[in-house]
Amino acid sequence: MINNLRLISYSSLIVSSITLILLLYIIIINPSIFQGPEGPQGIQGPGGEIGPEGEIGPKGMQGENGMQGQEGMPSSYYAQKVYEESKSGVVFIKVYQSGQQIAVGSGFIYDERGYIVTNNHVIEEGSDFVIVYFDGTMSEGEVIGKDSQGDLAVIKTQLPTSVKKLELESDIIIGEQVFPIGSPAGLVGSITAGVISQANRTMRNMNILPMIQTDAPINPGNSGGPLINSYGKVVGINTMGYRGGEFEALGFAIPSSIAKIIIPNLIENGFHEHPFIGISASFLDPIQIKGRGLPDDITSGVIIQTVRPNTAAEEHGLMKGDIIISMGGYSLRAQHDISYILHHFFAPNDIIKLEVFRNGEVINMELTLGVRPLNQE
Repeated sequence: MINNLRLISYSSLIVSSITLILLLYIIIINPSIFQGPEGPQGIQGPGGEIGPEGEIGPKGMQGENGMQGQEGMPSSYYAQKVYEESKSGVVFIKVYQSGQQIAVGSGFIYDERGYIVTNNHVIEEGSDFVIVYFDGTMSEGEVIGKDSQGDLAVIKTQLPTSVKKLELESDIIIGEQVFPIGSPAGLVGSITAGVISQANRTMRNMNILPMIQTDAPINPGNSGGPLINSYGKVVGINTMGYRGGEFEALGFAIPSSIAKIIIPNLIENGFHEHPFIGISASFLDPIQIKGRGLPDDITSGVIIQTVRPNTAAEEHGLMKGDIIISMGGYSLRAQHDISYILHHFFAPNDIIKLEVFRNGEVINMELTLGVRPLNQE
C-alpha cells in the first residue's frame, strides 16, 4: 500500500513539473499562443494642428578664436607656378661678332611690339644677335637702345606668336620669394629660387643704380633675365653675382622701379641720361656727425669730399666740407640715399632743393641737375 502511494506521489510530481514547464514556455517564450487572429487595421485619425512657432532664443557667447593656419605655400609650389606662367616671356640671347659667337645672356619680352630687355654688358661687344625662345623658336634682333651706366639695353625683333610679355612690378617686400629665370652657362630656361635680401644696395664698381640684393643664385648667362616674384611679375633685371672667396649667395638685380624710367627712353631715344650733381661724399652716422655743431635733431647726413669742376655742384656753390642734410625734401639717412632719390624722382635739368650745413648754420639752396658724363664713375 505504501509503495502504491509513493508511485502515485512520484507520478503527480512528474505531471506537475511538466505542466509548470509548459506554462512557463507559453507565458515567457511563446505568449502569442493566447492571441487571437489579427484584426483589420484601423483608419488613421485626423492629424493635429501645427502649433505656433517658438521664439528664437538669445544668441550664445562667441567661442574663442581657433589657432591661425599656416599662410602661404611651399616655395616649390611657387617655383612651378612662376615657371609655367613666365617661361614664354624669357629669352636666351646669343651674341655674335664677325660671324663668331662671343657671348650669351638672357632677357625678357617687354611688350608685344618685339622689344626685349637685357643688360648692356651682354650685348655691348656684339654686332648680331639671335633670340631663342622657350620652345626653340629663333629670330634675329638688333640693339635699338643701350645705357652703359645703368647696364640696360633693348633689342628689337620679330616675335613669334607663342610668346608673351612680362609685367614690371615696382613694389617689393624684403624677404619675399623671388625666382631668377635665364640661361646660366647657356643652360636655357633654368630657374633658381631665393628671397629679396635687401634693397637699395650701392657698392663701388658695381652699378650707379641702387640695386636689389638677393640670395637667389645669379650666374654668368643669367645676366639680363628677369627676377620674378610669386605673382609672376618682374621686380628686377638680374645683373651680377659675387662668388668665390668669402662671398656666398650674394646677387644683384636692377630694380624695376628704375627700369620703368630708363626703358621707355631707350626705346624712344636710344639712350638714357642720368642726373648728376658732381660731388663725391661720405655718409655720416650719429657718432660721426657729433661735434660738428649741427642741431641736436640732425643725426645723419653726407659730407662733401670733392666738388668736380664744370658740374652743377660747382656752378651752384657747393663746397668741400659741406654737410648735405636733405635732398629734394628727403632726409639723408643712408649711404645709398642720394642715388635712390636722384634716380627715382629726378632727371637732368630738374631743380632740386638741398639743405646744407656750413659754418655753423643750415643753408637752403636750389641746384639744377646736370647730366652724368659717360666716363664718370
